[in-house]
Amino acid sequence: MRFRDYAIRRALQIPFTLFFLSILIFYVTRVMPGDPVRLYLGLEATEKQVQMYRKLFGLDKPLYLQYIDYWKNLFLHGKLGLSLYTSRDVAKDIADYLPATLELVITAMIFSIIVGVVLGVVSAMYRNKWVDHLLRVAAIAGVSMPRFWVGILLQLAISYYLGILPISGRMSTNIMVHRITGFLLIDTLIQGNFHAFIDVSEHMILPVLALSFSPIAQIMRLVRASLLEEMEKPYTSTLRALGFPRNLVYYKYMLRNALVVAVTIIGLLFGFFIYGAFAIEMVFGWPGIGWYAVKVGLAKDFNAIVAVVMLIGLIYTVTNYIVDISYAYLDPRIRLKMEVK
Repeated sequence: MRFRDYAIRRALQIPFTLFFLSILIFYVTRVMPGDPVRLYLGLEATEKQVQMYRKLFGLDKPLYLQYIDYWKNLFLHGKLGLSLYTSRDVAKDIADYLPATLELVITAMIFSIIVGVVLGVVSAMYRNKWVDHLLRVAAIAGVSMPRFWVGILLQLAISYYLGILPISGRMSTNIMVHRITGFLLIDTLIQGNFHAFIDVSEHMILPVLALSFSPIAQIMRLVRASLLEEMEKPYTSTLRALGFPRNLVYYKYMLRNALVVAVTIIGLLFGFFIYGAFAIEMVFGWPGIGWYAVKVGLAKDFNAIVAVVMLIGLIYTVTNYIVDISYAYLDPRIRLKMEVK
């Protein structure tokens, strides 16, 4: 099988995965206990009003017709249904809330990769020294501690007691930024509003640290293990025997091969960041898709719940696809096995 055929076959699996996910989440949201319309209208609503809104949301139809109408509205009109929580089309809600989450997640992921790889290299270079032991203990702590708890500790220590950084929110209430891309760091730079850029950056530091704590530990441990494995391979001993500088062997040859293995976990961590953002956004009052998902979940907003789950499913499947393709592309041995088969 050629690499191109493998990439095409893996890509064709994505729509089928999302299709079955949509059936599952659509059914679950419709059979959940509780009446979303009654919850939306309140206890004072009459039965006539309830029935009228059931018809408005299409809940008076059989389940399979509701499912068909959902996809029909999506493909023909680009609508994801009316939200019970915001009384707007869910697609508009996602367009408003998603950029905040992506900005947080992308920043945290870049920070985690840089710090995790650097600490992993340092830990491997000083194996069994005090630096290595200290970093390994920190890595175990990072993997073990819940993200929301880390966020609360950062709020208490840095914001409440020291008063260094803002405790919550995406920016100060007295700051005004015209929305262009939805990414406030980019929007403030485009508008030349450096005061707002600094304010937004300060609000982002604690959520990024809380979200990155565990991924940094995971990346560090994987890079360290991969480098130690590369040290035992014959080519490393050969390069050292030939007199190659230690740093050259580490950074040009060993680290490059070790990062091929690390690509898998680094790519999958993007989905982890999206999932982890749910707790972090609630702790820091960050108005992103995680904060929105919790609110609509409590309101039993079925259209919004379906949309959020499908969005997360799309992110996970596309991320897995990119990881698989990247791994096969970076490692010639995998491509060679494909061609042989």
